Amino acid sequence: MSIANVLALFALCIPLVLSVTAAAVRICSKLEKISAVLENMVSRSECVALRNSCRMKEPYYRKKAAASRSPASAARRKSSMPRV
Repeated sequence: MSIANVLALFALCIPLVLSVTAAAVRICSKLEKISAVLENMVSRSECVALRNSCRMKEPYYRKKAAASRSPASAARRKSSMPRV
C-alpha cells in the first residue's frame, strides 16, 4: 500500500470517526439528563402519600373554586379582561 493510498484512507475515515464520536457524545449527554430526571421522579408510593396529604386541604380549594364560579367573580373577570 502506498503512502498516497494510506493518506486517502485516513482522509475518508477521519470525518466518519469524528461524526460517530460526536453522535456518541450527544447520546451520552441525553442519557445523563434522562437518568437525572429519573432520579428526581417520585415513586408511586410517594405520589400516593402526596395525594393523600393534598386531600386534607381539598375543602379549601373546593370553596375557592366554588367562589370563583359566582356571578360577582365572573363579572370581575369579565371587566378585567382587555377588549380586543
